[in-house]
Amino acid sequence: MSCPLILLAARARLPARGRDASGPRAQEWLHCRAVPPLPEARAVMPKPWTALSSLRVPHGAPRLALTRLFAVVGALAIGAFSVAMGLSLSSWLEQRMLERDAALSRDFLQSIADIQHVAVFFARPDGAPAPQVGEFFAHVAAMPDVLRANVYAPDRRVLWSSNVALIGQVFPANDELDEALEGQVIVNAEQGDTSHEKAEHVGLNAAVHRYVENYLPVYEPRSRRLMGVIEVYRRPTALFESIREGQVRIWAGAAGGGVFLFAVLVWFVRRTERAMAAQQARLVEAEAMGMVGEISAAVAHSIRNPLGSIRSSAELQCELGQDPHGVHAEVMGHVDRIEHLVRSLLTLAAAPVDHGGQADLGQVLAEAAERFAPQLAGTDRRFDRDLPAGLGTVAADPVLLAQVVDSLLTNAADATRAGQQVRLSAGRRGDEAWVEVADTGAGIDARQLGDVFKPFFTTKPRGLGLGLNLVKRLVERLGGRVDLDSRLGEGTRITLHLPLR
Repeated sequence: MSCPLILLAARARLPARGRDASGPRAQEWLHCRAVPPLPEARAVMPKPWTALSSLRVPHGAPRLALTRLFAVVGALAIGAFSVAMGLSLSSWLEQRMLERDAALSRDFLQSIADIQHVAVFFARPDGAPAPQVGEFFAHVAAMPDVLRANVYAPDRRVLWSSNVALIGQVFPANDELDEALEGQVIVNAEQGDTSHEKAEHVGLNAAVHRYVENYLPVYEPRSRRLMGVIEVYRRPTALFESIREGQVRIWAGAAGGGVFLFAVLVWFVRRTERAMAAQQARLVEAEAMGMVGEISAAVAHSIRNPLGSIRSSAELQCELGQDPHGVHAEVMGHVDRIEHLVRSLLTLAAAPVDHGGQADLGQVLAEAAERFAPQLAGTDRRFDRDLPAGLGTVAADPVLLAQVVDSLLTNAADATRAGQQVRLSAGRRGDEAWVEVADTGAGIDARQLGDVFKPFFTTKPRGLGLGLNLVKRLVERLGGRVDLDSRLGEGTRITLHLPLR
């Protein structure tokens, strides 16, 4: 307990004749009042914000940049996956369409071979070919987009070719022909100038940069025995264009899908990161409030009883008319201030409790206005109010709701000076009521707006920094929110949004 308070409690119990201003006790009181507090006394009780600062992340400590890390890793992974899918699907589409085209060509040639009865010529090719065999070769040469056509016997000899120079030749080193002679349809898509890779390519137009080489086995109509292989070189322009369009769509889909997947995952990760940050902030706040609760309980237990005795003694002296210099009234004001700070600390640290109370919002605001109107009028501040009827009922303890409004009005009064204005207004929008406290006072620096709701942050020389934090916590307990708009030198406007019952 400070020296003035101890001496005042002692003076309150002395006889009236021993309490004049010239007595030794009074001289001791004046001497004690003039002595500043000792540095050791200020160090006994640490400030709450000093203890809370230990809960913050140390400067320079590594932080998990989850969004940035995921953006890099995710972009690489999704990009690699999209490229792999694009390559795979493009290759699959081209191969499937070329195989399907070759199968249709094989079926077409097989039907012509069955109609023209060319099996005899394939079995005995040494004699002169019958007219229907010539028609069969003409049909082969007349197929759309054909660059060259070769007809092979089972012994690998060229029976007929659109290039007469190849007729009668045998090409031993040809793996595709070997597979076709085993009954498989072979498809090769050639790219670039390949006129000299195989002997049977000699004579192809070197200007043709892309074509398809098909080996199509044909069978006897009755025994279904392989009677030969037809090799066709084609440049199916329409088919290539269809394949190209399909591949463009595949790549567009792969790129679009990758971008969409990346955007969705980044959104999800950012949302998760924000939720984790909010959860961490709540955990830090809960730990801080636990520490504040312990400090508050110790402070309340240690000083509330002596404060009660001091105030009672000072109040008694005022009632007896023994306070000509206003010393006791000043002491009572300081005691009330200390009691208010202790009560604020206890309210701040208290866990949310639903008492199931109901408060008439209009009545609470009207009573608050009546309490503050004389105080503001006495200091030449203009106080305006706009409180319509039928504001509704809020599911809150009336005492806590009144404390919220009182805190806002107190801040507005402290931020204004003579000639400036404080305004209290309210309204209703659907199932929500709003309460606004505005002033034309000093305002808040834009750099400090993010800190005003933090515990123990204050710009007042003698403030504790609990008012707005208490307002925010209490309003959020009710399911509402607090909006703050302030400009330095122009004033501040705080709006409460409260759900109605």
